[in-house]
Amino acid sequence: MTGSPSPASESDLSGGESGGIPALAARVGGPTPPWRPRLSDRTIAVLMLVPAIALLLVTTVYPIANAIILSFHQYNPSLPLAKPVFNNGENYVRLLSDPAFLNTIRITVIFVVVAVILELLLGLGLGLLITAQRRGIGIVRVAMLLPFMMAPVAAGVLWRTLFNVQWGPLNDILRTLGLPEQQFLASPDQALASVIMVEVWQQVPPVAFIVAAGILSISPDLFKASAVDGASFWQTFRHVTLPMLRPIIAIILLLRVMDAFKVYDIIQTLTEGGPATQTENVSYLIWKTGMRFFQTGYASAMSVVFLVIVFLISLVFIRALDRAQSATGAER
Repeated sequence: MTGSPSPASESDLSGGESGGIPALAARVGGPTPPWRPRLSDRTIAVLMLVPAIALLLVTTVYPIANAIILSFHQYNPSLPLAKPVFNNGENYVRLLSDPAFLNTIRITVIFVVVAVILELLLGLGLGLLITAQRRGIGIVRVAMLLPFMMAPVAAGVLWRTLFNVQWGPLNDILRTLGLPEQQFLASPDQALASVIMVEVWQQVPPVAFIVAAGILSISPDLFKASAVDGASFWQTFRHVTLPMLRPIIAIILLLRVMDAFKVYDIIQTLTEGGPATQTENVSYLIWKTGMRFFQTGYASAMSVVFLVIVFLISLVFIRALDRAQSATGAER
């Protein structure tokens, strides 16, 4: 009586010295599967990367390359049968002496510096608050999510209503308190500060949650040792919490600076760059030049210069992040 073939062991199926599926097929009398791919791990890894690389080429590399090419041309797509005309880099010469572009650089720098500093300081404070084990903190955490969950366009429409000079709730509160009314978005002196306030209001929650995650990742033994030494809350924050948060703070600064530089939707819905271009940043000027005035070549030159500026600033923060990680690793 012929015995039935023994069941395949795990080692037979997984490969190894027995030869895997082909050896198993040969052992039981079956043919070697012709469909088995004979690819190296390196080839498989490259094939797995092809879709991601193709997507990156289509969505990032091609637009940047096209913008660089257009920046050396004069092109108005609104004209019938218009074609790009090479202008020997005149767009860049014009850019360096354009008062509108230089003014938007100044406004963008003010917006980024003030907004990011306020977001970091308020985020640190709220991060400390929501990590405290106190009654009602859960409600605070949920309330902090609301601004972040709101779309920037919706936030802009909401705050434009609140800032309305005639029937806005904020001026109603000021009148009730006997305080003078404020022009907010209608005032050249107050418009930029009002836009910064909206940006800070919406972006502080994610900063606070990142800080809270960083605080929770710090070893509790450090806080216990600090308490045994009789350190106050401020001393513990200064000598324990803050040094351990340096890599987290560097990451926050990198992400927030890059994001603040490209803010567009808040300005579009709140002020459209006004009054008198007092809130017009580089992103809005690029959009207005290319999409409203159809100066595509000049707008592309702005985009290229702006990209280089943001890239250089990002390199500075990346190096700062490396130094912060090195210093934190040495302290640990």
